Amino acid sequence: MRTMLKVNGHVVDVDVPDGMPLLWVLRDKLKLTGTRYGCGVASCGACTVHVDGVPVRSCVMLPEDVEGAEVTTIEGLATREGRAVQRAWAELKVV
Repeated sequence: MRTMLKVNGHVVDVDVPDGMPLLWVLRDKLKLTGTRYGCGVASCGACTVHVDGVPVRSCVMLPEDVEGAEVTTIEGLATREGRAVQRAWAELKVV
């Protein structure tokens, strides 16, 4: 299934299998590996991204559910605080 997504300010056209969660689209198709797999049932928060500024669990969200919305991953954080988190993650080798 082809889907147009806006991720970290860039519009991307992805072709993914039906039912593939947004988490795996971000990690496997777009190589944005900062979004992590944890539990797969939206309990732990490791897969959290922002959709139009609202935190959501990407492991239970389908790409078609976020069409037309802005998805922001840790790689897309552009604030001073966001860059500090990115640096800390890199230093700790989280990504």
